Amino acid sequence: MRALLAACAACALLNGVGLRLGPAPWPLRQSLGPDSALETAALLSLGMRRLAADLGLVRMLIYYGTPESGGHEAHEEHEGHDPFDPAHPELSWGGGSYPELGPRALRILDADPSFSYAALLAAGALAFNLNRPEEALRLLDYARSRDPRNSEYQAYVAAIGFHRRGDPQGVISRLEPVLRAPDCPVMVKHLVAVLYVRAGQRGKARNLYREIRDTSKDAGYRRMAEAALARPEPAAPR
Repeated sequence: MRALLAACAACALLNGVGLRLGPAPWPLRQSLGPDSALETAALLSLGMRRLAADLGLVRMLIYYGTPESGGHEAHEEHEGHDPFDPAHPELSWGGGSYPELGPRALRILDADPSFSYAALLAAGALAFNLNRPEEALRLLDYARSRDPRNSEYQAYVAAIGFHRRGDPQGVISRLEPVLRAPDCPVMVKHLVAVLYVRAGQRGKARNLYREIRDTSKDAGYRRMAEAALARPEPAAPR
């Protein structure tokens, strides 16, 4: 299989097809291994843009879904990230560094500029989980340059702005319309549910946690939703 990909890539380059990468905020070929670039080039040369994007997404999900060494203690070192609390797991979400997350999303967009799910997932993780909003904004700028009609990108840009100013209600107001999108990342739903809890909007939080529990394919998010739903409501003030 690798020999076939190499041959296809060589033919593509000889025929002037190759990878036509636009300006990007990361040095993609330095950030990612050569095998990934070779595979992408081969698939693009065969006209299989969506397949290249799908494979890139699967690998990005595996990459971001694999815990980095150091456990929760290492995650807590990242400024602005909520420390993991075993008594309240639903109020925390994954941290770490994951330096390849942005470059992987960019490569997916280069294969298929309309594949917004990858850009939104990576931008949300960079901004809200990994405390790297500048990288998220650069990724969104690049995504908008490839697909300028996508209004969800602007909603994320606004939400990141409110997040940086410490305005959770502003984040909620910008991301609530995104929740209705059929391909809204479960990570974003969980983020909004957490913000609902902190804003005292527990009814909305429970509804969203039920949706995550009943529809998410991610076992980790289902467990966090179940933990949130199992927690008793606070007693009403007398």
